[in-house]
Amino acid sequence: MKTEYFAKLIIGALYADPHWLEQAKMQMRGQNWIIQQQSVEFQFDKTDYYAREMGPELKRCFLSIEGLQSLESAFDWKLKTLEIETRLSLDGKRRINLDPGYLDFHRVVLLSGKEGPQKIYLRDGIWADLVLLKNKGGFRELAWTFADLKDGCYNDFFMQVRAEYKAEIKLNKEHHQS
Repeated sequence: MKTEYFAKLIIGALYADPHWLEQAKMQMRGQNWIIQQQSVEFQFDKTDYYAREMGPELKRCFLSIEGLQSLESAFDWKLKTLEIETRLSLDGKRRINLDPGYLDFHRVVLLSGKEGPQKIYLRDGIWADLVLLKNKGGFRELAWTFADLKDGCYNDFFMQVRAEYKAEIKLNKEHHQS
């Protein structure tokens, strides 16, 4: 018997102009992704990796999507966000970078088109990157965790999303039992 695993879909958004975040959110609604929560926006200033493509003074926030999502669909999340990035691009340069991923009881995983020694290959050039692990007080970083996630500024948001996940899992179990 096949067991299906569910998680909360989260999306990290990186942008210089909040207008492009709003445009991306409208596109997400077109994918039937209803935004449940949005984190506080923080400066993305620990690296200038994206500055040449997207400009200076980048910001990052995370979004959570309403409902439970099957991990079988994780690859498709990355394709959908790549489509949104492309639609919002100008002259081949992205105006927003969207990194989908998931949160469950134990971890935060982001999906990437870039290989790395810690990343697990899914298929067709898409990798899963375990970036945070749940511990007693919140989430803890790993040796390769992105610098802006290491300082814990998104911890409150991830804990809120985890609480939503727990509630939705419980509701889902009760629904299937009745």
